[in-house]
Amino acid sequence: GEVIVKYKDGTVAALAAEGTGPVALKALGAEVATDFSAEGLDNLQALDITGPISVKEAIAELENSPYVAYAEPNYIISLSLPETDPAGSDEAGDFSALTFPNDPKFADQWGLSNTGQTGGVSGADIKALKGWEIAKGSDTIVVAVLDTGVDYTHPDLAGNIWVNPGEIPNNGIDDDGNGYVDDVYGYDFINNDNDPMDDNGHGTHCAGIIGAIGNNGIGVAGVTWKVKIMPLKFLRADGTGDTAASLNAIAYARRMGADIISCSWGGKAKSQALGDAIASTNALFPCAAGNEGSDNDKTPHYPSGFDLPQIISVAASDAKDGIPAFSNYGATKVDVAAPGDWIMSTYPTSLGHQYVKMKGTSMATPYVSGLAALLLAKEPSLTPAKLKARIMDTVDKLPAFAGKTVSGGRINVYKALGGGGSTPGVIPIPGMSKPPRDLNGDGRYEDLNGNGRADYSDVVTFFKYMDWISKNEPVEAFDFSGNGRIDFTDVVKLFQSI
Repeated sequence: GEVIVKYKDGTVAALAAEGTGPVALKALGAEVATDFSAEGLDNLQALDITGPISVKEAIAELENSPYVAYAEPNYIISLSLPETDPAGSDEAGDFSALTFPNDPKFADQWGLSNTGQTGGVSGADIKALKGWEIAKGSDTIVVAVLDTGVDYTHPDLAGNIWVNPGEIPNNGIDDDGNGYVDDVYGYDFINNDNDPMDDNGHGTHCAGIIGAIGNNGIGVAGVTWKVKIMPLKFLRADGTGDTAASLNAIAYARRMGADIISCSWGGKAKSQALGDAIASTNALFPCAAGNEGSDNDKTPHYPSGFDLPQIISVAASDAKDGIPAFSNYGATKVDVAAPGDWIMSTYPTSLGHQYVKMKGTSMATPYVSGLAALLLAKEPSLTPAKLKARIMDTVDKLPAFAGKTVSGGRINVYKALGGGGSTPGVIPIPGMSKPPRDLNGDGRYEDLNGNGRADYSDVVTFFKYMDWISKNEPVEAFDFSGNGRIDFTDVVKLFQSI
């Protein structure tokens, strides 16, 4: 019973709403529910269809008007709710060699540091430990989480929650004049109140991946340790919402200065209004690619599939640097991969568990949001387009994602922050046009021929030029066995790692 309509430039939406303009809404049995013009989306309105006419018929009538740019249903948006695996309040992973950060469940966070602890492959992670040597984040960067809300009282999140500086709590007044009363911690756009508390769990889990406080002796660590999470609830406890609520949430994030808007949701319905709202912002939009295990090039998914410079579409990777069966992909429509298979993160205390594991591209997306926040903290002048390019250009190229994503790889925090560059003294091996490269940020140069991937040709090159390497290259860059010299054990270790 609801329609979103965009009037062409020059049409006076107010007159149309009164039924005296070129589009007589009253004749359609329609009335204006929301005028998005006040939120910076000019000539865009949500209509309630209250008469006998159907939504389909109303859209046909509206699109026949020369004054209407487009009309569409107010699409229902539903989360593809991930499986969950609760972690007990006293449960902590085995630290083994890990002593930093001191968050007790950090050893369960294979996406940040993978030692094979979950049966995965050691090193199949985003190289967070080395990345944190360069940057840990800043509370000047604001990441809006458009989701089911966020538990802003969670002990691992409370210190990183955005607080509206222009609002006086609980005085019943819109102190900052933004149209929302007492919006201290954000807003709930689906229930139309000022409490964006999470009653589902999905949003809090995503928020923890982005910015759970690191090295605080409790719970988990986020990709960025310092950040401001802006909770924007537009999905109900059952995971459902609608386009109109998402438009209001995006407009709020834009007005209140969010640098990154994280979207761990989507579907196959293409809402032009949603695309227009995203295009009106100057923020990066990491968007989930979807959990149907399908090719987004053939069956588009939105909002991840909009061709906009603000959007970076995210697939999931697993603990073996493979692509999980549930993850969508697309050689031209999905940009990067990030860990998304059984990810440990925060959960609303009111729902019975403070930490759970979930899986889905919903979990992969906030890894990218967290990385973007780290990059902006280090380089505040980066535009959304440059942020996207940096993240995509510094991935670890992986066979599982070749031809499955635009970048062909999984994000690497260390390289994105400027680490992993050439070590002084590393030069091209004879017959190679490019110098060797460190693809995984561990300080050793497994890509001996410099072609951007590690494969068996690198092992052959190492074996053939081992004597030359030992005399011409820095030993530490090619000592894969760690014995302090270049010998056949390094060939074996390189072979095993590939």
